[in-house]
Amino acid sequence: NKIKAALKSDLTAIFCVGELLEERQEGKTESVIRRQLEEGLDSITADEMGKIIIAYEPVWAIGTGKTATPKEAQEMHSFIRKFITSMFTEIVAKNVRILYGGSVKADNIAEISAQPDVDGALVGGASLKADSFSQIITNYKIK
Repeated sequence: NKIKAALKSDLTAIFCVGELLEERQEGKTESVIRRQLEEGLDSITADEMGKIIIAYEPVWAIGTGKTATPKEAQEMHSFIRKFITSMFTEIVAKNVRILYGGSVKADNIAEISAQPDVDGALVGGASLKADSFSQIITNYKIK
């Protein structure tokens, strides 16, 4: 388990989950994410979850300019949090940070970050330009 190996090295692991466009269109998003969480967190303990960050990164949105709507992001983050509750405990689920990463930009971060189960953002290409990244930071909604 690669996550377990990262934790042994005293790193914080960012575990990314996400579905392909055809999986979303076929209504398979939750089953795909559930499988990824089950397989990725299989041997992880509740204590180790404190060193893991989960990022929901819809594959169809990475580098495409497309992004999940704030409602879609919230639905998936809520689903992930509920799954973590069922796998561990409600306390573990409340404490785990779940980030959104899928074409995060200055013009979508405010609405996405305002969602109750979105704890932050995993910014990719938009972090490569100082002006763009600065605007993302400015528009981010701190809860």
